[in-house]
Amino acid sequence: MADTDDLDSLLRGDSFEDQTFTGLELQDVELGGKEFVGCKFVGCKGQESRWRGVRLEDCVFERCDLTQAKVAGMVAGKLQFRHSKLMGIEWTELGKFASLAFVECTLQYASFLRLSLRKAEFIDCTLTEANFFEVDLGEATFRGSTLNGSVFRGCKLRKTDFSAATGAFFDPAQNEAREAVIAIETAALLAMHLGLRVSGYSSESGATAKASRGRRK
Repeated sequence: MADTDDLDSLLRGDSFEDQTFTGLELQDVELGGKEFVGCKFVGCKGQESRWRGVRLEDCVFERCDLTQAKVAGMVAGKLQFRHSKLMGIEWTELGKFASLAFVECTLQYASFLRLSLRKAEFIDCTLTEANFFEVDLGEATFRGSTLNGSVFRGCKLRKTDFSAATGAFFDPAQNEAREAVIAIETAALLAMHLGLRVSGYSSESGATAKASRGRRK
């Protein structure tokens, strides 16, 4: 895999294969229409960069900052983010077979809209106050992730694994949640949402506060 830290080479080219881009300054850069296959981005700064029409196949972003990047219309096939900052991104129009995995990433304030993300991975991520609207998350996993204040609405959550997530809450009346796997904390939140009182969870507890935030969204 070739390595480059040359921004000009990236901007001039249209198609890249098996290359590693290291430490590039991509803030507010337009990358639309480029194709990357088997490429890796390491330590790049791409706040507010624009990726419409970009094809990323079997690519990895490692320790990158893509805060508020514009990714609508990006084609994402087997795309993985590791230890990266992805705050405030609106993930939409990613193509019919989008495949995403996030490992130890910050996705605070992110929005996932009208996507098919079956079997997506959110591992040890921060997803506080993120929005998931009309997303197919069947068999996805949120293992070790923090979901305080996040909202799920109109989502398919069949066999979605929330068992090792914290702060997870969703309204079964607003989502298809058959066979979703949840933690005891989430079960208590759902019960209280239905008007039940759960022993060990008071009205002043943090769990109730989380549920209330979810209902207000």
